[in-house]
Amino acid sequence: MNTDAGRSLLRGRNLLIAAALIALFGAFGVRMWRFVAPPALPTLLEGLPESKTEADQQLFQARLAKRFHVGSTEVDDLIDELRSDGFTVDPDNDVATYERQADISDKCRRSANIHWSRGEGDELATITGGYSLHCPQH
Repeated sequence: MNTDAGRSLLRGRNLLIAAALIALFGAFGVRMWRFVAPPALPTLLEGLPESKTEADQQLFQARLAKRFHVGSTEVDDLIDELRSDGFTVDPDNDVATYERQADISDKCRRSANIHWSRGEGDELATITGGYSLHCPQH
């Protein structure tokens, strides 16, 4: 009877060790997946071509104008939307920036800046910006 109790205790301990190892490897796997996955790209930058020509910059300008309407968009709403989209916003200087270096899963470097001014109230008076997208060709 002692041997049955010993085997049962040994099986229980082995199951506990196996469960702990599975949990450890699972946590490590999730951590590695999060490390490798690039951060979400702001929607203003999704699908843009490499920033080689003036036409590329005009495409970005058109996106800004379509998303943020001069005269009717409140600057506070603009700031909130840019922050939630991944930009770093400096409201005192009326500028927002985004910067992401190349990494394991995305070889492209991406950056953007947006400048605006306020009207007499809190409405958007002007908005302009530019972006840089460089993907090595090797």
